[in-house]
Amino acid sequence: MQHKLIFIVIFIGVAVSASFAQENKKLFTVHQAISTPDFGYLPTLVGRSKGLFVQEGIDLKLIVVSARVALPALLAKEVHFATAGSTLAVALRGSPLKAVFFSYKTSTFQFVVRPEITNAQDLKGKTISVTTPGSSLDTASRLMLKKLGLEPGRDVQLLPSGDSQTRILGMESGAIAGSALNPDAAAFLTTKGYRIIMNSAEVYPVPFSGMATHDDLLRDNPELVKRWLRAHVRAMIQIRKNPADAALVAAKELKINPELAVHATKLLLPAMSPDDPGGFSESGMRLNMEITGSRQGTDTSTIPISQVADLKLLREVQRELGIHCRDGYLCR
Repeated sequence: MQHKLIFIVIFIGVAVSASFAQENKKLFTVHQAISTPDFGYLPTLVGRSKGLFVQEGIDLKLIVVSARVALPALLAKEVHFATAGSTLAVALRGSPLKAVFFSYKTSTFQFVVRPEITNAQDLKGKTISVTTPGSSLDTASRLMLKKLGLEPGRDVQLLPSGDSQTRILGMESGAIAGSALNPDAAAFLTTKGYRIIMNSAEVYPVPFSGMATHDDLLRDNPELVKRWLRAHVRAMIQIRKNPADAALVAAKELKINPELAVHATKLLLPAMSPDDPGGFSESGMRLNMEITGSRQGTDTSTIPISQVADLKLLREVQRELGIHCRDGYLCR
């Protein structure tokens, strides 16, 4: 790589509390790259806060870095895990990367509009804010607009506007009529009278907020991957059992209002599978592959899911925890 990852990473918080200081000497350091600290990584945040990774012998280092950096870093094995959204396209072309875990069984974007917008037809002639063209948010926005009876580029204009804070500022200024946002940002705007008119799960039911790793790690150190997976699955179980406590963790980790964290957590719970924590359905992954492949001119109809994802270790972890998944990919 042209620049070593160590010069651009941003570490979030403290990996473990002082009560685990003695254990920390024996922990194996794992680097997990995420695109931005948000609710997409709620299981990771809860697992770290509750000491679940330490219990698995892992000193988890979260690294905030763009996909442009995370992808080559994962290929170079400079990080152990990186966001699956950035790896799917290259995995379809044969790169040795596999998705191994997903926080949510479907996408979780909330389509938020300004207070004066009361129905979809009010959006005609207005501007909708998205992120990078071809991104998952851009795809979800186009699908939601079509579901609402609006043709992107004809009935509404799409404006690439960067991160969620930039899009929120555009909406507050009146220049932007609406945008698909993550649940925490959506929850914030609803306190100001903005409306959520659609959830992307209705039109974009693909596995979401996933993490991928290198084939070499799966082959050479499957036990480490299992320990990392076990901490995440246990965190997901805790979130479903006590969402209020998970919201408090999110509020502290993400430095947001606790009431907003509670609202955002409630929006996310339906997307967390009680029967298949961390997994995905075959139809959901097939749709994800098809949409991603269409953007790069790749016919995915003959590409097996096993080329882009590997859930064997997740299934082992689930069984060891007494979870017998149903209807998911590779469930038995």
